This record gives sequence, C-alpha cells and structure tokens, in this order.
Amino acid sequence: MLVEDIIKTLEELAPPELAFGWDNVGLMVGDKKKNIKKVLFALDCTEEVLDEAVKEKAQLIVTHHPFIFRPLKNLDYEAPITKRILKAVKEDIAIYSAHTNLDIAQGGTNSVLFDLLSLKDEEPLAEEKGLYIGKIGVLQESISFKSFIELVKTKLHLDHLTVNGDINKKIKKIGLCTGSGGEYIYTAFKKGCDAYITGDVGYHDAQLAWELGICLIDATHYATEVIVAKALSEYVSSKHKNLECIVSKVNSQTLHIV
Repeated sequence: MLVEDIIKTLEELAPPELAFGWDNVGLMVGDKKKNIKKVLFALDCTEEVLDEAVKEKAQLIVTHHPFIFRPLKNLDYEAPITKRILKAVKEDIAIYSAHTNLDIAQGGTNSVLFDLLSLKDEEPLAEEKGLYIGKIGVLQESISFKSFIELVKTKLHLDHLTVNGDINKKIKKIGLCTGSGGEYIYTAFKKGCDAYITGDVGYHDAQLAWELGICLIDATHYATEVIVAKALSEYVSSKHKNLECIVSKVNSQTLHIV
C-alpha cells in the first residue's frame, strides 16, 4: 500500500478543489511512493500525536487541521512547527491534511455531526461561491432546549456546554457548523432554525443569538470536529482491508474547564 493510494481514497471523499482559497490541504510532509501498513488519524498533528505515531509504528498521519497552515518564512530550529517537521522527516512519517474540503464534503465533519445527532431532512446552512457550508436538519420530534443540551453533551462526550437561550423552549429545527461558525448565527435564524450548534462563539455572536431568540450551543471547536477522525478511519479501513487504521488517543484539546 502506498501513501498515494490512501490520498486517492481520501480525495474521493473530500476533493481538494472544494477547499477555500486561503486553506492549505493535501500532502504536507513525506513521499507519496512510500509503502505503508498503518495510518493514524487525528484532529491535529501535535508533537504528542507525532510521538504516538512513532510508538504505534504508523507511517502516515491523517489530520483535519492543516499540519502546515501559514506560509513558512524560515526553518528556525527553535520554532515548534519546525521541530515537528524535522521529527516527521527524521522518523519518515508522511502527513496529510484535509480541512475545509472535508468540512464541505458529504461525509465530512458536518455530515458526521449531523448523523451523530440523528437529524433528518438535510439541507445546507449557507452557500459561498458555490460551496455549501454547515447543515440544517430536524429532530424526530420537538424537545426542550434543555433536553437537547443533554443530548449534545452525551453524543460529544462533554461534561459541560456553553449555551444561550431559553432552556424550556421547544426546538426541532437545528442548524450546525463544525469548528468555528459564529458568523452563520443570523443565517440559521433566517432559515427558521430553533437552535444552532457551532464552536468558538464570540461575545457579540452570543449577544446576537439572544436578541434573535435562537437557542445557541458552543460545543467547542475541538469537540465538533474531533469526531471526524474516527469517521475517516472507518472510511479508509472499509476501502483498504489490509491497512491498519487507528485513531489518536492523545488528540489536541488545549482548553479545559477547571
């Protein structure tokens, strides 16, 4: 099995041309012709994830967030990104990233969250330059916002959520955008959503949701997107039966409630 075989499989799911112009997707480090037997899937390629790949003897790491995102002006050995690049090269580990193309793709991050919440009657939340962003769906039946909060906590394995809105309000139509989607709160409201789920909600975004009367859940950037690692692992494994696919156990949540 070659790295390029796995790339082909991933790009059948999330074509790189779907990515936004400011994004950086594709093979970040490594040789497309390298033979591999094991792939590690993670949200980010942190130093801890690299160490995990070395320990697990994985020859390829697949991430959602780009391993190299901003242009590099130098390779200062003291810079964290340089240290990770050098470690990947030294250990001969290839790294591939699918970011906004995976957000947009059917079967990508937003699809995974949509299915996890058992929503139906799918439609896009927003459209920009011909690309669909986020999703809207409906619950099987109307429930209180409080009950929906508990559902989201259970599905995303969270002990706490940051929320905004009347917890007794009955909701059924749900908008969602994984990662950071505060800018689409008004869009969700205009499309008749009773509640909206995203991450990285800012103060003024929350204030707008309150004024509009739409229930809001900040389920964190991390929790709304880390779920795609398992989904990608299962997808690639189903296409390549002889390839070992594992999901990172050390992922990259850096914010904690204390």
